[in-house]
Amino acid sequence: MALWGNNDNLVSNGTVALNYATKVVTGTGTTFGTVGFGVTGDIIRFGARGPGVASTYFGDAVIVGIASTTQCTIGSTAGLSGVAIGGTEYHLSQLPKSTVLDHSTDSGKDGLPSYVTYATRDARDFAPVGSLSVPVLNAKKIGIQTNTKGKDATVLLRPGVDPDGSEILVSAVGSATSVTKSGQASPVGFSTIFFPGGPPAGIRVNESTLEVASGGSVKPILVTSIGSSSVGLAATISAQINGGTTLTFKSDNIISLASAITIGISTGAEIGFRRLKGGYDKVVYGIGDGTSQIFDGSSTEYRTSGAGWVGVTTYLDCHGNVRVKSETLVAIGGNSQDATAGIQTGSNGILYPTVN
Repeated sequence: MALWGNNDNLVSNGTVALNYATKVVTGTGTTFGTVGFGVTGDIIRFGARGPGVASTYFGDAVIVGIASTTQCTIGSTAGLSGVAIGGTEYHLSQLPKSTVLDHSTDSGKDGLPSYVTYATRDARDFAPVGSLSVPVLNAKKIGIQTNTKGKDATVLLRPGVDPDGSEILVSAVGSATSVTKSGQASPVGFSTIFFPGGPPAGIRVNESTLEVASGGSVKPILVTSIGSSSVGLAATISAQINGGTTLTFKSDNIISLASAITIGISTGAEIGFRRLKGGYDKVVYGIGDGTSQIFDGSSTEYRTSGAGWVGVTTYLDCHGNVRVKSETLVAIGGNSQDATAGIQTGSNGILYPTVN
């Protein structure tokens, strides 16, 4: 029995279920025992991989016996997550058998990143229920990240008393928007702008600005007064502002949220900022060397160091950056005369990268 082959595109028809105690795999619509469709020595990879479906990938095992086209036996469950497997999709591969017992590729070790607190600050002012912003002194110096490839976001909460029972994503630092009072316009020459309930939490007199047209161009104008339902500006506006218009306030001491808080935050209350980090995911992929493959065809962090059977580990570092490490376990390259000499990849295998 060869230690590995070069095919990561074996046909994987139907679905499978596994009895962990007996190590018997029972298939529905499967064709075990047929070359190219799962024979003794092939690897069976249980579940699916792809964005948002990490929990449905259960790991790998070596097929050690074939009873029929719908039943086979695996040699060990050590490379599986331990989660029940029933009626799930699967992939067949000729990847190295040694990887199944490699503890670092054990699917049970996989995990999605989690949020951890990296900074705390006191609320500078009161933020009432429904606020989409919170006042924090020198907010820009906290190092908040609001957009890091969809994998990392800084969140806001009160440690131990999360306002919503879930993380609240930060949408902007140093600015907040508010909609002017419906039906009440501010005509040219006015220096008063009307907002129902006043400006966003954290806006202060002689410190914050409002972006409006003044003197013929849109620019930040200093807020000089704050009423119960309006703000006064240091200059008059040169273009009428109708009711229902969204305007932007600027302040170094304000953070905008993606959703409103449901519990008011008192002045001086501690606010924690959390960042997505960690996680662990290691999978062996078949990487070809054609121009459509990652080895030759990518300049991103997912480019591998060579073609063949490659172990790839991904995680988020302490700054929320995606880190990808690859290790070529078996170097197998093709050539221009024989395209099948390299790793055979395709839709029947686990595509790379599958970023979770």
